Amino acid sequence: MQKQGRFFRRRYILVPTPWTVIITILLLLTISVFLVNNVAFFLAKQEPVEANILVVEGWLKPAALSQAYTEYKTGHYDLVITTGGPEARNFTDQFDSYAEQSAYQLALLGLDENKLQVVATPASAQDRTYLSAVMVRKFIESSIVGDKVIGINVFSADVHSRRTQFLYQQAFNALPIPIGIIRAVPEDFTLQYWWQTSAGAKTVLVELIGWIYAHCCFDLPARNSHQEMWGLPRDETIK
Repeated sequence: MQKQGRFFRRRYILVPTPWTVIITILLLLTISVFLVNNVAFFLAKQEPVEANILVVEGWLKPAALSQAYTEYKTGHYDLVITTGGPEARNFTDQFDSYAEQSAYQLALLGLDENKLQVVATPASAQDRTYLSAVMVRKFIESSIVGDKVIGINVFSADVHSRRTQFLYQQAFNALPIPIGIIRAVPEDFTLQYWWQTSAGAKTVLVELIGWIYAHCCFDLPARNSHQEMWGLPRDETIK
């Protein structure tokens, strides 16, 4: 009979064998290597749709804007919309927002200014991509192009693209407009070996956290509410 003390009891537990430990470690290493090798490709989503409007995130670097211009030339778009707010610190007096600055750069590359539309985003400390999407939706809803929209492709930065498409789809969730995404090719790192540079490691890890946050913690606000237009004061919320 098993003895039992006043304060302790004897129990038998199962412990893993050395082979179990080895197999578990190898399995975890395999999963880790797979995730490391594929996380950048996962985040850098490429899913264009048939579209006649190209939205360009204005904070993109000049090399990415050149790629956006190439997409415009080959994609036969009717309109290019640039977005972005006043968060940058390197603007001259000529520009008040990323949207204006990128439109100017695209025009220098040869984009017809008659096919350019600047849709600036209000200053915001958070959810800037979502707010940009809301401003684009507002412009489309209030302009004559609204009834002519076949689809929208958003041109975004490499590993930011998957999160961008998700937030644009959230902003346009009540409109029957397909939202596609086109990623720029990164210039500071490669998607396959992103961890080999500090720029790649920082960018991928930050975007991974941002994508997780967007799916688990982003609370979709009501349309036309102050929360949706968080960047505007209450008395300036667009009706």
